This record gives sequence, C-alpha cells and structure tokens, in this order.
Amino acid sequence: MTLQYADIDDAVLLTQQNLVKRGAFLDLQTDLQDHVAVREMWKNRKKTFVGGDDWEWEAQIDHNHSARTVGLFETDGSSLTDTMIRGRVQPRHINAHYIYDQREKAFQRGGVQIVDLVKTRYTGMMVSLYELMEGILWNKPTSSADNKTPFGILYWIIRNSSEGFNGENPSGFSDGRGGIDSSTYTRWANWSSQYAEISKEDLIRRMRRAHRKTKFRSPVSHAEPTLGGMRNGIYTNDDVLGLMEELLEDQNINLGNDLDSKGGKTVFKSTPVTYVPYLDSDSGDPVYMLDWKWLAIGVLAGWENQLTKPYMVPDKHLVRRVDLDCTMQMICTNLRRQAVIYK
Repeated sequence: MTLQYADIDDAVLLTQQNLVKRGAFLDLQTDLQDHVAVREMWKNRKKTFVGGDDWEWEAQIDHNHSARTVGLFETDGSSLTDTMIRGRVQPRHINAHYIYDQREKAFQRGGVQIVDLVKTRYTGMMVSLYELMEGILWNKPTSSADNKTPFGILYWIIRNSSEGFNGENPSGFSDGRGGIDSSTYTRWANWSSQYAEISKEDLIRRMRRAHRKTKFRSPVSHAEPTLGGMRNGIYTNDDVLGLMEELLEDQNINLGNDLDSKGGKTVFKSTPVTYVPYLDSDSGDPVYMLDWKWLAIGVLAGWENQLTKPYMVPDKHLVRRVDLDCTMQMICTNLRRQAVIYK
C-alpha cells in the first residue's frame, strides 16, 4: 500500500489552521480517570539497584529461644539455631516504541504546524506504557511459569477470609512470594480480613484493627531492608470510597450548604483514602492499607526510562523508530506491614 502525507489522518489534522491553541491537544487516550499505581509507585516510590540478576534481602524469622530463668551454679545450655532466610526477586523488562517517517516533519514547516506530530507519537507511547504499567502493578502473573510479567499488588498482598496474618502464598506460586514459602515461614504473611458492609461496626472497625496489628516495632535497633519513605497509603474503588464519604458526613453536624462537603477529603488515621479507578472492576471491593517504607518499585540503574536514539526500520530507509525500555520489579520486604480488607 502506498501512503502519501494526506493519507495519514493524524498528520493532516495536526497541520490544519485556526485551531484553539497552538501546541495544545486534548488527551483522550485512556478510560482510566487516574493511573494511581503509576503515580504512587512508578513515579514516587522507586528503589534503584546497581546491577545484579537477583535483588535480595535478608529476614530473621525467629529468635534463638535461649532466654530462660536460672538458679545459682546451674549448668549452661547451648545450641545453635538458624534463624535467617533470604528473599529474592528477578527484575523484569518492559518495552514501548513509536515510529515516524522523516518526511513528515517537513510537511509541518513554514508556520503550518499546530501540534508537533512527533510529540503526539511520543505521548501515545508513554500513555501505552503507563496503561500497561497500571494493570501490571495492581495484578500478578498467572503463575511462576510466567517469567516476563512483573509482580504487582495481587502477588504481594493476598486475600484470606480468616482475619489475621493469613495472607499466604499467592495462587500459582507454591514457592511463595520472593521465594519464601509462607506455609513454612508463617510470619511471612500479610494481614487480611473480610467485611460484609461499609459501616463503622464492620469495615471501619476492621481497618482500625488492621492498623493496630500491622504496627510492628523491633525491641532491638538495627539496620532494616527498607525501600522508601514513611508515608502510608490507603486505596479503594468508587463504591467503597463513596459510602465512606457518606459515613464521614453523617458524623459531622456542621456541613453547611455543601452537599459534598467531604468529597475528596476522606482520611483514616491521618492517611488519605485514595480512589483507584482500576479497582472499580474488582468485585471484592478491596481496601488496601500499604506501608511504603517496605513496598516499592525496584529499577535497574540507568534503565528506568531508557530512550534510544531514532534508528532506521528495516526495509524502510526513511522510517525511524524510537524505543523506550525499562527494567523493574515490585518488591516488598515486610509483608506484616501490609493489609487488605475485602468484601
């Protein structure tokens, strides 16, 4: 098929005259109102790793049980107890690209350019990357046989109807998260609970309990495999957040004339409750309570957003392609600081 410049609809549209504002264009590329995982994790919660095919951390899963009460001249007892385990994840790779014909730029010279055609191609590539990333970061690979898809929240934070630290191995991963089997090392588990209704007596009470139960503090000061800052995050969908806002308004007797006086300001234990459009399709109506000190996106140094120079597409000597590559993986080094409550 032979293409002329006039046959490329995007190119023609972006060189027309009399548009509202030069250089500006409306972004209608996605159905998601917000890419929360991309903003909260990919853009703000990154841990850079220098080299290494595996990214590892150490965990002490028990004390040595040597403490005891003693009497005078009592014979000492001594034994060596192995208490250390190692978690590890392998980085994964993501690629996106755009192409253009070198002659396309020439058609936008002489004052006829309204919007930079190549810039729109770049923007389309980036939105494609973020759309893919949003889905990845809230999900998990189907099984351990998938060695391409990065881990997401559904891999690290497991749901269990029994309240407590019962978020064990994800389905399809019998070796456990990060290679640590929760059925063997039972403390390697997240908090989980199930609610029936969004009320103070049910969901909110369970959130309060999760908040208390996940606040572990070691009695001995030592370096820990933390990944980021101290700020926590609470994430849910529209159905849950909408009813939370109504609960908040019901307890406030000074609402004034604003019918939505608390919209966008729902806070739990000083932590904002964030709306995640991607979770609207989740029938479990989950509430994720995440501690970003222990949860982050690991990126390989130099490969966070690696753009290639334009290079020739084979058999198309005037067509250039630009690739974006990143090497990353979601990492959680402390599951006991994470919680999920679902319907």
